[in-house]
Parts: sequence; structure tokens; C-alpha cells
Amino acid sequence: MFNQSSSNAIVVAIVIAIVAVGAGTGLFAGYFMTQAPFEQTHGSTTTPTGSASAYSLVMVITTNNVYNSTVGDQPAFFVLSNGTLKSSANISIPANREIDLTIINYDGGNGSLPPIFANVTGTLNGKETIYNNTNINSTNGTGQIAVNGSVQVTSVNASVVAHTFTVFSNGTEVLNLPIVESSVIQASFTLAPGTYSWQCEVACGSGSSGWEGAMNTSGWMAGILTAQ
Repeated sequence: MFNQSSSNAIVVAIVIAIVAVGAGTGLFAGYFMTQAPFEQTHGSTTTPTGSASAYSLVMVITTNNVYNSTVGDQPAFFVLSNGTLKSSANISIPANREIDLTIINYDGGNGSLPPIFANVTGTLNGKETIYNNTNINSTNGTGQIAVNGSVQVTSVNASVVAHTFTVFSNGTEVLNLPIVESSVIQASFTLAPGTYSWQCEVACGSGSSGWEGAMNTSGWMAGILTAQ
């Protein structure tokens, strides 16, 4: 069984390999021909939109994270910073500034969620961009992988949502990004100064309800987002 640090190191290596292979096979070729490359650095000012004033936040969702000996593996969000996966328990971003968020999702499964959370809300253009497929190097073989390029959406089919990144202010939803199975998503948003909570709204944890384990643990499928 992998320990947490070994798993994290492997995932970072896979992220780098996928970007390299994707560029060579044309997966991201069209994107990088028209957009400035983004740095996989939390706090970088180089962004996919080419805006010098935007703040780049890159997150990664992995699945083989040992929660404990009883529960076993659970999915988790991480912040990718300077080539290292770091805890997502407390995320800090600048307030009143464009945030360019990229989420790289390695989870190929889905789960139950209220249909409202299949809608994109709170982004600057009311949309998110989905890039498929993060599992291009899967041992299943390329014959079982559909590389569909990219698409901008305002909502997705709830049946293909693996996770959401949903931000709340005092219980009121201010941002929701549905994250499709085995995909990369990108979106831009701004937040006023304040302390927010974030939560995945897909029942992807342990227990009979799916809301135990990772779902109610900070740094796994929930946490705090501070805009200052």
C-alpha cells in the first residue's frame, strides 16, 4: 500500500507526464497554440488567459489516498504548488482579483449529487471549460480512452460528475464547478474579501450515505477558502 507522500509524488510525476504527452499527441495542442501556457504554481501570475493580473490556482483530485486502516482509500483535493501536492484544508487567494482555477481530476467514477450542483455558477462568464482526458496514459490502453478536446459548458449531465468544487459564504452558494470524470476543468472567478467554506457536493466518501470519511474532513473533500 502506498503511503500519502509516495502517492503524492507519483501523482505529480503523472501530471507532468500527461502535459508532455498531451502536447505531443495534440490533446492540448489547440489550447496551447492559442493560449499562454500556465505555470503549475499556486500564486503564479502567468495564466491560461494571458492576463498578467490574474492569479493562478491549480488543484489535483486523486483517489488512492489512505484515510485510515478502517476506511481505506478516499478521494482528496490537493493544491499543486511548485511541483508539490499540498493540503487543500486552507486555501488563500487574493480578494477582488481574477482567479484562474484549473482542476485536474484523476477520478474516473461518479456519485450521487443534487441536480442543481451539475450547473456552473459564480464564474466570470457563467461557464467552465472541460478538457478530456486525464487518463491518457492509463494501462487500459488508448482504445478505451476518448479524447474529446475541449468544450465550454454552463452545465453537465449529473451522471458523469465525479466531484464538485462548491464555495459557500455563510451557507449561501457563491461558486459551483461540476467536475466531470477523468477530466481537466478551467474557470475564472472573483471573490470579495472574506472567509468561505468549500465542499464537494457529490456523495463520494465512506459510510452508507457517502458523506462520511473524506466528505466531512477538511483537506479531503472540504476546507476553508480565504480571500484577502
